[in-house]
Amino acid sequence: MRHRVLACDFDGTLATEGVCSDATIEALEGVAATGIRLVLVTGRTREELADVFDPGRLFEAIVLENGAVVLDASTGAEQLLAPRVPSGLVAELQRMGVTPLVVGRVLCSTAWGQEAKLSAAIAKLGIDRQVVRNRASAMVVPPGISKRTGMEAALRAMGELPSATVAVGDGENDIPLFAVAGVSVAVANAVDALKARSDVVLTEPNGKGIQSLAAALVAGDLGALTALSRLAG
Repeated sequence: MRHRVLACDFDGTLATEGVCSDATIEALEGVAATGIRLVLVTGRTREELADVFDPGRLFEAIVLENGAVVLDASTGAEQLLAPRVPSGLVAELQRMGVTPLVVGRVLCSTAWGQEAKLSAAIAKLGIDRQVVRNRASAMVVPPGISKRTGMEAALRAMGELPSATVAVGDGENDIPLFAVAGVSVAVANAVDALKARSDVVLTEPNGKGIQSLAAALVAGDLGALTALSRLAG
């Protein structure tokens, strides 16, 4: 089946320290020009993403907050896939001195070193939330919410099938995203746990890896990348 959708993680995949290069954007524009539809899938909140990146009209859908929120890029309409973050949790984390603390619609996050405080607050309040790791970050989300749930919702809205989707990422929280993709691709700087679940492991990191992937998609020769990945392994 022809690849119809490319789902891209942001931090550590498209972007390095929050910056997405012009060359990477141009490579994605080349993919979009072939008719492949682009979806951005990130753990960031809408406001966090807007601080560092303007997706413009390049992406048809943006999955935010580790799969909890889906944004229609053309209208700006948001779909929340889970209940909003409890105000009591935010107050408790602030009382405990958790910093930095990012609060979204559904998700709240901080550095992984604060994970014990997050777990303690969840237990104290008796709320239905879990802590998920994304490299150096700890995210609090409802059980069952992941990049997979957000991606599935985006695909339904687009009328596309998971089997026609190529997903690319770098972190632990991309594992559920890979589970819903027809082809899964890890950039060279991805964590080992993600590489182990990938169909393709790129030989270059971050945006440079994305540029190689984009070139293969434009050429309609993703199989060449798969062969190279197996050879490297």
